[in-house]
Amino acid sequence: MSDGAAAAAAPEASAGRLRFAPSATGRAHPGTLLSALLCWLDARARGASVVLRIEDLDPERARDEWVSGLRQDLEWFGLDWDETVRQSDCSEAHADALDRLEGAGLLYACTCTRRELRMHAERAPDGSVRYPGTCRTRVLSGGEWRRFGGAVRLRLSPGELDPRDESGHATPGDPSTLYGDPVVRRRDGSVAYQLASVVDDAVAGVSRVVRGRDLAPSTLVQIALQQLLEYPRPSYRHHLLLLEGSRGKLAKLHGAVSVPTLRSVVSSAQVCGFLASLIGLVSSAAVCRPRDLVREFDWARVEDRDRLVAWDGSSLVVLPDSVSA
Repeated sequence: MSDGAAAAAAPEASAGRLRFAPSATGRAHPGTLLSALLCWLDARARGASVVLRIEDLDPERARDEWVSGLRQDLEWFGLDWDETVRQSDCSEAHADALDRLEGAGLLYACTCTRRELRMHAERAPDGSVRYPGTCRTRVLSGGEWRRFGGAVRLRLSPGELDPRDESGHATPGDPSTLYGDPVVRRRDGSVAYQLASVVDDAVAGVSRVVRGRDLAPSTLVQIALQQLLEYPRPSYRHHLLLLEGSRGKLAKLHGAVSVPTLRSVVSSAQVCGFLASLIGLVSSAAVCRPRDLVREFDWARVEDRDRLVAWDGSSLVVLPDSVSA
């Protein structure tokens, strides 16, 4: 392992270390709470430590008030953390990783517009545009990535990767073929999600990642980055999602009911009981707290199919046509 990788890899707890990483683009909603609950239960049931990492690098959408709001929402729900950090606190490690990748001759300047990419590029498995390699010859060196005003991409070499994914939702493949070269620093100067997530996990010593299956396609690119930076590879588990009536992921973007609205009408124990029942951890919608679920927690009992839910103004309800995974 290189000196940079050794510095990034923090000591792990003997039973491992997990992280829950919501974005500071709004308050928590039921989907946030479900993902946080499953990550937290996995950690507490195995005696591992768990970090709350607020992802706040998006200059257009992240807000300071939502950073504190997310912490309040998760505390109200009954979750505690061994450490709480903001992604922006890791800026030096992000820059170091970019320096190392540039030093290896792997970064290049990209001037392609979104319109050009939509016109000439194919779609990747996650629905994003697969980058066709148009600007690959514009290699950056000597710290040019810091001065270039456009997007910076990472050149990936061909090669099949096989994620260690307990759920089976992250499938083997060649990220360079499936996704093309990823953006690692955006036009606005912020570090892109894939690189920031990989660096942050290495800095925190994360050995296990539990997250929604919508992020499973990210795994191949993240593993490629881990290999290039000589970081340890975590194990992965991707869980079910809560969907809205249109079958889209229940999310802030779709106006999902927020925790401040929930807590004005129902108790946190009622919300926890609803979610625990919905995914199979308890037999009926009981009133419970996250700590009540730790002793009997087992992934074999957790539903794998996505569930359709809605807020009727007074309670969360399950819609009848839940979908198979």
